[in-house]
Amino acid sequence: MMVMRSPLKLRLRRVNGQSAAELCAGLMLLVPIILVLFDLSVIVLGVQLNDATCREAARVAALGDPTNCSTRAQAVINRANKQGSSMLSNFQLITCTSSVTAADIAAMQPFGGPVSGTVSVTTRVDIRPFVVHLVYTGSSPLHFQSVQTYPFTYTVPNSATIN
Repeated sequence: MMVMRSPLKLRLRRVNGQSAAELCAGLMLLVPIILVLFDLSVIVLGVQLNDATCREAARVAALGDPTNCSTRAQAVINRANKQGSSMLSNFQLITCTSSVTAADIAAMQPFGGPVSGTVSVTTRVDIRPFVVHLVYTGSSPLHFQSVQTYPFTYTVPNSATIN
């Protein structure tokens, strides 16, 4: 005995197959777009964190003796690396320079006094996103630098003795 299929069942099966094909085609376009948007958000977050870290390093570097500014800035960078995620845990201190030199401070000895100047800090972060770096640079990370300058006033201590 031959079973007759109704045209309605054939049409329903064809529509279901068409929906599955459209879903697959749509996902093939949607998944890469979502991955690229995720990578771009990681890059933007990394750049903002690098700017904030550089600003904090410049502020902390300006808080004490200008000849030791690199030590204080490096401490901020080390803290940022400990707190960062695996994609953003590679902050680097490139430079930390003060407009006041050790000779300027030595010239004020033994009586001391105020010294004003600026501290400039340059930091870099290397970001390794999932998809975007394959398109632009291959396997090397993306490098982003930030430069911040912070003013300071330091009082050189009085080391003169009374005889």
